[in-house]
Amino acid sequence: MTENGASAMADGPLITVLLPSRGRPTALAESVGSLLDLADQPNRIQIRIAADPDDPGTRNTELPQQATIWTAPERYGYSRLHEYVNRLAEQADGDWLMLWNDDARILTAGWDTAVARRQPTVLWPHSNDIPTCNTFPIWPRIWTDRLGHVSLSPHCDSWIQYLGQALDRHERVDVEILHDRADLTGGHDDQTRAESSVGYRTADYGSPVMEAARAADVATLRALLDPEAP
Repeated sequence: MTENGASAMADGPLITVLLPSRGRPTALAESVGSLLDLADQPNRIQIRIAADPDDPGTRNTELPQQATIWTAPERYGYSRLHEYVNRLAEQADGDWLMLWNDDARILTAGWDTAVARRQPTVLWPHSNDIPTCNTFPIWPRIWTDRLGHVSLSPHCDSWIQYLGQALDRHERVDVEILHDRADLTGGHDDQTRAESSVGYRTADYGSPVMEAARAADVATLRALLDPEAP
């Protein structure tokens, strides 16, 4: 790390990673390892993991001290993915929140410094995923604190991306991510992937109720970002 990079991070922000995981203890450990091994200041990374009560493999995964595992009171499943994420966000201490997967790997050394240098907005890392989708958004925790949730839909990434774009606060950040997902790379073609493909593809994201909920979130954040606006 350069001297300027060290200076930028000396009093830099804490980044809290929100990571629901199921049935992949080895992949989970590797994913967490990539976040910490390639960070300039791994002590400024906090990783909050959600596990199901019927998944002892995840609950008992040996992880670095920056990572803590919270066990959900019940298995919410992929149709309620946002409930894991919302609960993890309640436990976050970071200035930034980052949505993460156990089949993802950070590829950029000093990725945390790249985030620390940015102004509060929704950051959009580069990945091998759908080109138009910000699959791993990074955003100011104050937004979630004000709203009281990350998302009201299991499509948490799309929800955060929508807020950033609607507020004209959605920017690329020079961080590369590998999403090692079955349909993208052939990786992690397992039971977890099969269950997510069925349960996560809910149809209600574009419903009038969800559209109204996102519009309400945008209005709340506009008031936060520009309290003097009419």
